[in-house]
Amino acid sequence: MRRSGGRRGWLCRATVLAVCTQGLMSGAVVVPRGQSRMTRFSVHDDSFTTDGDTAKLKVLRDNHAGAEASVIYTHGGSVEDLLLPRPNGTIKRVLWSHNRNATAVKLNEDWRGRMLIPYGNRIGGAQYSFNGSTYHLPVNDVAGLNNSIHGLLWNRTMKVTATSATDSAASVTLQYTFGTDPGYPFLLSVEITYTLSISGFSFVVTASNLDPDGWPLPFYNGWHPYFLCENASAAIVTLDPCTDWLMVETATGPQFPPPRHSNMVPTGQTTPYHRFNGSLPVGGNASSPTYLDVEAKASAECAEERYKTTMRDPLSGDVVSITSTRFPFLQIWTGPKPTFGVDALVLEPLSAMSDGFNNHDNLHIINPGQTFQAEIQVSVD
Repeated sequence: MRRSGGRRGWLCRATVLAVCTQGLMSGAVVVPRGQSRMTRFSVHDDSFTTDGDTAKLKVLRDNHAGAEASVIYTHGGSVEDLLLPRPNGTIKRVLWSHNRNATAVKLNEDWRGRMLIPYGNRIGGAQYSFNGSTYHLPVNDVAGLNNSIHGLLWNRTMKVTATSATDSAASVTLQYTFGTDPGYPFLLSVEITYTLSISGFSFVVTASNLDPDGWPLPFYNGWHPYFLCENASAAIVTLDPCTDWLMVETATGPQFPPPRHSNMVPTGQTTPYHRFNGSLPVGGNASSPTYLDVEAKASAECAEERYKTTMRDPLSGDVVSITSTRFPFLQIWTGPKPTFGVDALVLEPLSAMSDGFNNHDNLHIINPGQTFQAEIQVSVD
């Protein structure tokens, strides 16, 4: 007897078909019974190996738009790759990546995508004094300059403490605790939460003092991205018009190596700076853009301590926006083309002035039990 379903069974099948058809017509996701629904955003593991060197990543993905952000947690939370949608829906590769070369990631010859923690840019003479003691940091600036640059996190493996994926965003949180470096013996916990959402990519850095004996610690941070463009000489950078900007002066002279002819350590002097007000391109030509390596300082605090820098590429029409909270300094380097052969600009947000451990300009002194938090957002507008 095969008639037990009969008309009733047909009605049930018809009802399911109608529901499925209605779901497909409305754009809803229809999931078979027993299967969980895939969210729009997801988090994935990835790794690549070159000549025995391995980089391990967490990848945040927008499965609908095709956007993607890759973070190397085995190398200090570096942002390896960033693909974001343009307003017309096509995808732009925003950052210069290592093209899955793990040895290049390990050697770190150009600081591509690195998190600059617990200090950014330079510490002059690779030493500083704090709370009555003098500390010595690794000397790792270019030949001829006795400075320490870009912090200590870059080659550390961070712990993955949380991941999340929903229909509105994907995120991953990484954590690392300092305390064993002779030049920075402070018990600093750093937590970075990276998020990819419909509005773009962002990360929040939270620095906490875990010292049980009541000792404060010095801290400031930055990020070292290379923003890709069609022709660096034609790119137009605009600093946030919410305030006037100042150029941070550094010592210069023929005794310092080319092409900067400077020790890149602030003298304490600043001058009004209008070079990146959106009226002029970088300049020079396609093979040799005008060489600049300058630090700009906001002359006044903007609303909610938020500063928006844009890079407009006239050839592609792309406008990349970098909106930072609590980063009133920006290092601008136009040299990637002659140095590495890539059309890109380094727009490096800093939460304090270069050499902040010595000049204390906006340096963050974090007391035990306290935290400092800052955020950077990137979008293609």
